[in-house]
Amino acid sequence: MAQAASKTCEICVGGPGSQYCLECEQYFCENCKTFHKRQNMSKNHQFQSSSDVIPEGKSKCKDHNEDISFVCNTCNVAVCSSCVTGSHTGHAFSKLMDSISQLKEKNKKDINRMVRETNQNMKKMQECLKEFEMEVEVVIKTITEEGTNIKDMVDKCIAEMIASVKDQSRKEMDKLTKIIADTKKDLMTEVT
Repeated sequence: MAQAASKTCEICVGGPGSQYCLECEQYFCENCKTFHKRQNMSKNHQFQSSSDVIPEGKSKCKDHNEDISFVCNTCNVAVCSSCVTGSHTGHAFSKLMDSISQLKEKNKKDINRMVRETNQNMKKMQECLKEFEMEVEVVIKTITEEGTNIKDMVDKCIAEMIASVKDQSRKEMDKLTKIIADTKKDLMTEVT
């Protein structure tokens, strides 16, 4: 989280240090910043608002107590100018701010790639979800059709059983009716 500017200008030591030079790692007031940007050696220096500067102090070399300005590409460590001519002689170097810019750019690219991949994965998941929903609909349709077929078979079986019972009962009723009729006839003949 960015902190509010509480520094004073490190050049004139009078004005508020509202600007921070990333290359020099110093706080500047607006007037000193303008003067600094007019000089040939520092006209390309990058500034940011001091309220956006997170570190309280400058980055110092632990061996030489100098400002760290370079990155030793051979050892992959931040170094000061004394390290460059001392323990890192003959190594490949880049400016600290250039390395930070490259890392920022690489991080941006990596984040953008991950966002694209995540979006593609989410799109695939949405497609899979649609396929799953369609498969569920197919299963529901199949279950409904099977249920209808079973119900039709049960209805047919019940209808056949009812028809059989009716047929049996009609036959039995016919037999009983004939027996009653024959018995009445026999009774009538005996009475006469």
